[in-house]
Amino acid sequence: MQKIKKLIKTLKGRKRIFIQTHNYPDHDAVASAFALHYLLKSFKIDSNIIFHGDILRDSLQKMIDTLRIPIQPHYKYELNDDDSIVIVDANKKNKNVAELKGEVVAVIDHHPGVEHEDVGFCDIRSDYGACASIIFSYFAELMLEPGREVATALHAGIVFDTHQFTRNVNPLDIETVAMLYHVSDIKFVNLLVRNSIKLDDFRQYRYLLDRIMINGVFAYCHFPDGCNKDLLAILADYIISAEEIKFVVLSAQSSEGISFCVRSEMNTIPANTAVQKLLSGIGSGGGHVDMAGGRIPNAKDFDQENIFRTGVAIVTGKIRL
Repeated sequence: MQKIKKLIKTLKGRKRIFIQTHNYPDHDAVASAFALHYLLKSFKIDSNIIFHGDILRDSLQKMIDTLRIPIQPHYKYELNDDDSIVIVDANKKNKNVAELKGEVVAVIDHHPGVEHEDVGFCDIRSDYGACASIIFSYFAELMLEPGREVATALHAGIVFDTHQFTRNVNPLDIETVAMLYHVSDIKFVNLLVRNSIKLDDFRQYRYLLDRIMINGVFAYCHFPDGCNKDLLAILADYIISAEEIKFVVLSAQSSEGISFCVRSEMNTIPANTAVQKLLSGIGSGGGHVDMAGGRIPNAKDFDQENIFRTGVAIVTGKIRL
């Protein structure tokens, strides 16, 4: 059975359906939810797109506003136990997905994870660079071309999540963008990519360059006054672009404890495994082999010097993964 037909069978006849992204969604999560919302409409299935947290980046808000993406914080709705939830770009029970009222009936994700027996539909393809590529495959199964707005969102989601095709890229991600290229608004996608930071962000760049701690190929910096998660990821990508640096850990104080962003260019040290070892006993994390994130919920458990020492030990092989 085609994946999309199985998903439709799972959702058909349900009263209220909510498409939930991971907390503090990024371009890929929003694009995937938007495209799925659009696709379900063609089967006369209504849905609402929801998220927990905030929209952190101006470029993402610009994408939402320009493409008229109907996404709302979950508290705008009064969810109840009879509601059905489809999680996109994340998995059930993940730490970065708020547990809301309702039943999780479907999961669509490109991060490593397990399929849950109590979920009617699971489509987890961890070899894909973006969840948007998975959603587009449903259009392809139906030989259906998305509209300009949806195509533009999917295109942007793939470009952002693969860091312009430099990480976690599957040939199908490239093929997807090739198929979207003649439909999407290329100029708008390029504008989003070029204008991904603001002048005010340079304060964090300056702080990073002044305070970064480096040991061999390992780099670490903590932001005690906070740094939003999306900018933290941009800064991690900036540091890993240095030829001498192969492994980066950045952390920042937040309302939810201490947030972490990890990047790895070391084949023997996957970022997702390393962040779990780094935060063992005090927090949690996950992601991909070359990029991952994590969180220590209780800031009192955080020790900046210990994080640096542990990171060095992991990179030098003194702590085995």
